[in-house]
Amino acid sequence: MEATHRFEGSKTGARDGRRVGLRLYDRCEVVLTGPDAFVDAAIRYLWPQARPVPGRDGLPQVRLVLGRIAPGLVADASRRRVMLYSSPDGHVPDFNEGVEYIGVPGVDRLVLNPHTGSHFLMAGHRVCVVNPEFEAGKRDALRVVKQLVTTAFEAVGVVTVHASAFALGDEAVAVAGPAGAGKTSTVLAAVVAGARMVANDKLYACTDTDGTHVRGWTDPIRVIDAPGHPKRSATLAAYFAGDADRVVTDPLPLKTVVLARVGTSSVPVRCEELNRTAGLLLLRREVLPPRVRWLGTEPSPASDPAPPTADRFLCLTYGYRDAARAMDLLMRRLAA
Repeated sequence: MEATHRFEGSKTGARDGRRVGLRLYDRCEVVLTGPDAFVDAAIRYLWPQARPVPGRDGLPQVRLVLGRIAPGLVADASRRRVMLYSSPDGHVPDFNEGVEYIGVPGVDRLVLNPHTGSHFLMAGHRVCVVNPEFEAGKRDALRVVKQLVTTAFEAVGVVTVHASAFALGDEAVAVAGPAGAGKTSTVLAAVVAGARMVANDKLYACTDTDGTHVRGWTDPIRVIDAPGHPKRSATLAAYFAGDADRVVTDPLPLKTVVLARVGTSSVPVRCEELNRTAGLLLLRREVLPPRVRWLGTEPSPASDPAPPTADRFLCLTYGYRDAARAMDLLMRRLAA
């Protein structure tokens, strides 16, 4: 997939692109290539999970090219709609559906994300993301990395849970709830109270006879600086100023799940025990379906992975202005 004959208007070629090997979650290795700005942004985005490794041949390779595919490349190809991401609540409308071009010479698959304009060219273990716009291309290239990591986990029975989490000591506390319930706000308030960050919005959960162990994906944090203000986004690296001691990367046992109910107005701060049966139903409702294997190289998901479990379930209700008081109550309940 050489830039010289497949892409037009490219601002980075095969010779001037940067190449970096990364090891993620102590198991998944990938090579990133492309403009310096892309590689630097990817390393910040994947912090603190990413560890440098030699970018040897044979590893999955994700390359960003700032340009467009040559017009004649898909001239004789037929098209079909493909699912790129299965979102039960439609939360990612810009990435749910794409177009695959059938019969493109020289590649195994060519897929278009019509919402961002990115073309994905797959050939063996290499994925090339082509887009003239840096931000859109970077976002889609990072989605390919997440696809590789998540499907590698799913192949060994790990499930993805729509939840945030923080760590107290050597145990994880997951914070669940629908979009807008205050999961991120609760975790960040717990971090201010002395906890460490585990995950924002997505957890990888592995369950066996010893219970469930979780670790988090590196999604940027979307925070509200004050009630009524719009949310802003920050990478974990930026939010924690590169202090890796404030973020847990190793898997931790999941013992407690908190259902967050956070409002914009002040309400009585409450922290109540939930029935374990009801709590388990709530937790397992947040397990996401296996990711669609749209790259064509991903391993199949394990059949019947064990659902996540926990020992204790709490419901925490408070207003944003009362976060400190809510954390004081929650920490006392967790210590009891």
